[in-house]
Amino acid sequence: MDIALLENTLAIVAQPVGVSVYDFDFALYFDCRHPPFFAPDTPCVLRVGAVEDYPARYAELLELGLRPVNSPSEHERASELDHWYPLLHDLTPRTRIFERLPPAERIEAEFAWPIFLKGSRQTSKHNAKLSVIGDREHYAWAVEQYQRDPVLHWQRPAVREFVPLAPVAGGIAGKVPASLEFRSFWWRGTCVGWGRYWYQAAAYACDDIEAGLAIAAEAARRLQVPFLVVDIAKTADGRWIVIECNDAQESGYAAAPPRAIWDAVLAAVAAESKRESAPEGDRP
Repeated sequence: MDIALLENTLAIVAQPVGVSVYDFDFALYFDCRHPPFFAPDTPCVLRVGAVEDYPARYAELLELGLRPVNSPSEHERASELDHWYPLLHDLTPRTRIFERLPPAERIEAEFAWPIFLKGSRQTSKHNAKLSVIGDREHYAWAVEQYQRDPVLHWQRPAVREFVPLAPVAGGIAGKVPASLEFRSFWWRGTCVGWGRYWYQAAAYACDDIEAGLAIAAEAARRLQVPFLVVDIAKTADGRWIVIECNDAQESGYAAAPPRAIWDAVLAAVAAESKRESAPEGDRP
């Protein structure tokens, strides 16, 4: 694990995870110092992949003088569907989160087939057969698979209304079909970058992306998470919806440009620091 101070502004706690759309070599693009100690309350961002025990990691970094951008409660609000869904229920497909996989009768009382099945944090690597469940027989198979799946078995199951999305060309066989979906990064309510979510598919664009980003901006406003990712998609009938939210520290870039994202983040942190250090009467 490497702790570097970027441009004398923001500390990055980084560790490669071996995923090309997550890992980023900050030293290639920014001045990176490795001071022997940090001034108390130095702002920092984690780029170490998924954090198993975020509160414990947060406490460890505080002892080093580092203040991770997202508090434990903000991390949970960004990452856990049952925390962000109540705040965004009108912007995203209808969802029920269960403590355990419910019987098919319970699902049929609230949803129509097909449904979208996932864990409370994520899908099983976008596995289509384990995500889009067409009927009772398919669901019975999915229940058995869910309990053995290395990604899903530890998560509470979430049943979501299946909403057809506008398709795009390409994608990966066996995965959820690629659609007009985009990943956006938000730093304290300001968009610092966005790009195609399905970076493996043929390049695609959308002439009303600003309408989609407006939905993401509203989601960021409601969640109040300092460093947030909001995934948005256009439905087959032309609406924009929120697909997923997450702590941006744990999120891959997809096709969003990482250099531009970090340029914007560093500029925002420098501006925040300037405001905080200005005499009280001179602050905006």
